[in-house]
Amino acid sequence: MDKCGTQPIRATTEPDRGGALGRAKYTEEERAAIVASFINAARELMDESGIDAVSIRKVANKVGCSSAMLYLYFTDLDELLTLAAVSYLEDYCKDLVLKVDEEEDVESTYYRTWEVFCRHTFRHPRVFERLFFEGDTSRLDELVKEYYSIYPRQLNNISGSVLKMVLSGDLATRNMSVLEPYAQKLGYSQDETSLLNDITLSYFRTCLERAESLEDEKDRATLREEFMRGLRFLTHRSTDR
Repeated sequence: MDKCGTQPIRATTEPDRGGALGRAKYTEEERAAIVASFINAARELMDESGIDAVSIRKVANKVGCSSAMLYLYFTDLDELLTLAAVSYLEDYCKDLVLKVDEEEDVESTYYRTWEVFCRHTFRHPRVFERLFFEGDTSRLDELVKEYYSIYPRQLNNISGSVLKMVLSGDLATRNMSVLEPYAQKLGYSQDETSLLNDITLSYFRTCLERAESLEDEKDRATLREEFMRGLRFLTHRSTDR
């Protein structure tokens, strides 16, 4: 567990409830550690039963506190699940650092970024569908940054455009950060680039939904290859306008 000395989600002063989490005051480091313990518990439950089976009560029971205690740190279950879902991006970030070279040309960067993203999201499709397409996505940017303030080490060795993309919660913004340089090279206008971005994300969501029924890694790899063929078709077909 990372203890990073950051302000957790909410700074409400806890009443004296007794027990390990019942003291009236905590240091910032202790608060961050408590928030992390709730996120970690939610992640474990998601691994065990799926994101749709997680509840405040189950998380509280796993940590060993009352359900009311969680509401001192999180607005609601959706906020906690969003933060726990971001944790599934950790392996993706590590893979991105290894596979995407900042010195690569913009075309290679665009396609390689998507290939790595699909490799990881298709393994946990329901988590990423909920993270990027469901719930209150208006706060996603804020919560992604909050997550990495609690777990800053997960950003080690990430910099430049890749860091900018990772810190963006909104999927359209994330993709635009790598699509725009490539689109400029292809001679797209801003409106054409925005349209291509929207179509690409719609296609990705369709594939993500299909991935929910896939258990075998070979089947997920086949779906990933299909998505990449479609991505290249969408991008290059647009040049025939």
